[in-house]
Amino acid sequence: MRHFLAAFAALACATPLCAAPATVAMPTGGWVSSSEGGLCRVQRAFAADGRAHLLILEQNAPDRAVGIALAGPSLASFRPETPLRVRFAADRAGFETRARIEPNSQFGQVVVIEGVWLGNTLPQRDGNRSHIDVALAEHVDRIAVAQGSGEVGFATGALGDAARALNACTAQIMRGWGLDPEVQYRLQRSAAPVDADRMMKRLRKAYARPALRALQQGTIDLVVFTDALGKARDCRLLVATGYEALDKAMCAAAMNEGFTPALGADGQATASFWRLRTRLRVAFSG
Repeated sequence: MRHFLAAFAALACATPLCAAPATVAMPTGGWVSSSEGGLCRVQRAFAADGRAHLLILEQNAPDRAVGIALAGPSLASFRPETPLRVRFAADRAGFETRARIEPNSQFGQVVVIEGVWLGNTLPQRDGNRSHIDVALAEHVDRIAVAQGSGEVGFATGALGDAARALNACTAQIMRGWGLDPEVQYRLQRSAAPVDADRMMKRLRKAYARPALRALQQGTIDLVVFTDALGKARDCRLLVATGYEALDKAMCAAAMNEGFTPALGADGQATASFWRLRTRLRVAFSG
């Protein structure tokens, strides 16, 4: 997420080092929560071999998935072209994923992993996505990333408190949207496009022309608000591209699609929201 790198203020490249296997960063303080500009974050300071490290969990909308940023000199050998293996407990094999890895002037290296369900063996895309599963987060005992023979683990202990802090923050976001968090938490079914493939084709088409003119490509992160009939009532870019025409085109395309309405705990259709975070690229030819 772009927010993480702003937090770390990345500058010149650090000298590559060979990461020792199974480096463990231990906490040096408690979790610190913040919410500014619609961004929910919990962070905690760690240390390994006497050197400062930092862990951030972040959300900019209600979701079961979080973004994770790990920073510290122990991560200096990690390279963006090679997938990482992520583990949340010592007795779990974990899963492989791509990460954004960049040098940082303060911590040496920053590793950013997007869209992860805390405590799961694999990232998931189904189910109620309106809040973090605290029960799963309680079973976490570390956030460890490995590449090649080297592994760096942050000894977080159970992440229940961190998950609850993020859920409380995103509940406030939902209230600002005019939605009752408790209703959204108990949904039997989330709102979703009637035809997801057609939706993505529309978004890519809407994206291509203004993005090509601006030579713009990157992550699209938007929310569509739906009523009890499944009609799109409004759209919001959670992270604006910086190009007004592109933002408007993406929301217009998303709102032109029909939605299956969310179902509440009583089985009745209810107002809700649908979120899309995806990376779209301009296809250059010639």
